[in-house]
Amino acid sequence: MKSVIDCLECTYRQALRAARVATDDPAVHRRILDAVAQRLPGLSLDQSPAAMSMCAYELAAEISGNPDPYREMRNAQNAHALALEPEMRALLEASDDPLETALHLSAAGNVIDLGTIKAENIDVRAAVEQALHERFAMDHSHALRASLATAQGILFLLDNAGEVVFDKLLIEQLQRFAPVTAVVKAGPILNDVIREDAEQVGLTEVCEVIDNGGAFIGSPLNLIPASFRARMDAADVIIGKGQGNYETIDDYPGDVFLILKAKCDIVAAHMGVQYGQVGLISTRVRAGLAPAAAQA
Repeated sequence: MKSVIDCLECTYRQALRAARVATDDPAVHRRILDAVAQRLPGLSLDQSPAAMSMCAYELAAEISGNPDPYREMRNAQNAHALALEPEMRALLEASDDPLETALHLSAAGNVIDLGTIKAENIDVRAAVEQALHERFAMDHSHALRASLATAQGILFLLDNAGEVVFDKLLIEQLQRFAPVTAVVKAGPILNDVIREDAEQVGLTEVCEVIDNGGAFIGSPLNLIPASFRARMDAADVIIGKGQGNYETIDDYPGDVFLILKAKCDIVAAHMGVQYGQVGLISTRVRAGLAPAAAQA
């Protein structure tokens, strides 16, 4: 997915939010904003919105001297989500179709987004109940089931802290079909999952966990190292969570499935859904490349 002119404004707004997380010093906030403003004219719209916005977080960390501004937030998000895990497992145990339930729970994790909403303000049970009873606005789950039936290996690109607990439940279901490798970021950026988060929530006990080679938002195909691109090329199925992964791998030529809530109008229009809706999108089905039976 390529950026549009609106993404420049969004990057600048993200810089202010990141600056305020990194430090309480207004003078440093201004220095960060000035640095990002100087960077904006050189940013190409040919890159994804996720890749474009990375400069906001990199400069906020560098100028503030705080290399991991979101660490405490990630720890809290993981703890909140872990407290919900027993209830989520009970829903799976009672389900006639655990894979479908796990897909919707994983989507609920992206809907709740503990990184943008204070945990005490979330009616988690209502959000989960809604996710379980609403269909995906774009639903290619039939294609996913068809791909899983023959898969030998699955690569699962994680999104945020907290949400990773919901994704762990889905990964457990996916491992009934084929081994899953979960992908974290190699360094901290935003509240995205890094290895210590995977360890905190017990994901490293469930499946292999690797990183994508950098502190990236998503996995920009022009930035990831060759070693991680080789892991992508070797995977039979790739599942990506959240907007960052959608924006950076939606044009990857593999069997890719993307699960996310559209949290901006630009991404919603690109997905083909309304703002705020959730999709489970097969890039092959969308491009008309999947077998007709998988599109049923």
